[in-house]
Amino acid sequence: MMSTENIIDLPDLPDFWADPLSGEQITTSLAEYTELANRPEEFFLTKDIREFRNDFQVYLDEKKHHVAKYILPFKHVVNGVEKPIDFEFRPGELTVLAGENGSGKSLILGQIGLHLLSHGASLYVASFEMAPVRTIERMITQVVCSRDKRVIEESDIELFFNEYATRLHICDLQRKVAPDELLRLLDTAVRYYRSDVLFVDSLMMCVRDDMDKQETDYVMTQLVEFARVNKVHIVVVAHCRKRNDSGSKLYNVFDAASKDSIKGSSNITNIACNVFVLARDYSKVQKRAEGKDVDDSKPDFVLNLCKQRHGGYEGFIKLWRDNASLNFCTSMMRIPVRPTFTSQAPAPKEEPEPYF
Repeated sequence: MMSTENIIDLPDLPDFWADPLSGEQITTSLAEYTELANRPEEFFLTKDIREFRNDFQVYLDEKKHHVAKYILPFKHVVNGVEKPIDFEFRPGELTVLAGENGSGKSLILGQIGLHLLSHGASLYVASFEMAPVRTIERMITQVVCSRDKRVIEESDIELFFNEYATRLHICDLQRKVAPDELLRLLDTAVRYYRSDVLFVDSLMMCVRDDMDKQETDYVMTQLVEFARVNKVHIVVVAHCRKRNDSGSKLYNVFDAASKDSIKGSSNITNIACNVFVLARDYSKVQKRAEGKDVDDSKPDFVLNLCKQRHGGYEGFIKLWRDNASLNFCTSMMRIPVRPTFTSQAPAPKEEPEPYF
């Protein structure tokens, strides 16, 4: 006898049994269906605009309710009101931060990294030119030091390590790495440490010759694709050609902060989603060294956001550096904007009792 255990009662609804073609006959022949099925993949990548209608509505809804989280630590004045700069470290993008040797690229990168950590980022730092302990020392200085406090104390160290445990990871390599090795390092950071913002300092340490266009283009293309596929943000440090007029009266720090000064392949800026160029006003440095009066209303540095593919703002950000804390500030008062520790210092450990 047949079992009725797996028999499902079909709905007794007119709509369920309705004709999907509403009485119309199929007019497409089997040959036409076969031809359509055999068309190349590229044919199906081109769509009628109506197919994007739902996607566009979802995009508008997300944009309407989106709150930028991973932003710059700097603000600027718009119509007399201080506002955050319209820039976001968006997932799936690659940013280039360029500057001459000694311009402060690594310092400003550390300050930005601390700001992102304070907003919930999981940060991976691959600094192939600097030992991890030196990176940590600079970052602690940027959090705790000031003109009134120039010494890092034991409690500061404990607070720093407690605050950023599990969210700040540093690569312990100080040498050149091959492009494919770099990608494996980044993949490890994303897969095992859940890093969503990754710093690579610098591009020069990931190619045999930073003037080799083919190798540089390969690295940049792979990093852009890695960021897109893994939905992370990558910041790559690049170098600028040293200007010969830095000591000249004609030197202009705004001219120096140009993406045209970036050393190497033009695709460094062409492929990247965003490009920053940091330039230092060496004329101020020279005047101070000579004991001359310095117009401090002029910035010590200029950070030029000269390309932002998916944002509205591009322009110069004037910066002054507070040498006590190594932070970049947006006014000549040099008041740093920096995170504070949310965790408390652990209680002092009691000395263990001796066994004998």
